[in-house]
Amino acid sequence: MSPDLRTRAASPVPITSPDVEGARLRKRSLIWAGLLLPATLLVGFLVLFTEDASSCIAKGTGCGGAPGFLYVASLVIAGAAFVAVQSTSRADVRRAALWTQLGAEAVFLLFVATTFA
Repeated sequence: MSPDLRTRAASPVPITSPDVEGARLRKRSLIWAGLLLPATLLVGFLVLFTEDASSCIAKGTGCGGAPGFLYVASLVIAGAAFVAVQSTSRADVRRAALWTQLGAEAVFLLFVATTFA
């Protein structure tokens, strides 16, 4: 005898599909945040081989670069975007925050690359 399906109560919790894209975006955000330090060290090391860097270090001339607050601002924006990617539940916000994080990290690396320019 088959059970009568109409007598069973519906579950109070809606069944939703797992957030596969959200987990993937969180993982990518974490990977890119983790790669920022090695990328910064690599770019900073490569900058030391430029002619402007050598004249700045040896003679004190040709030292330029962006103001310090721009470095900090790009890192703060990248950090805020990282927190948004990791904490928000909306997919569109998470996607936009990941691109913001990547852009802010790229701007920071650009500032490091042009330290002695």
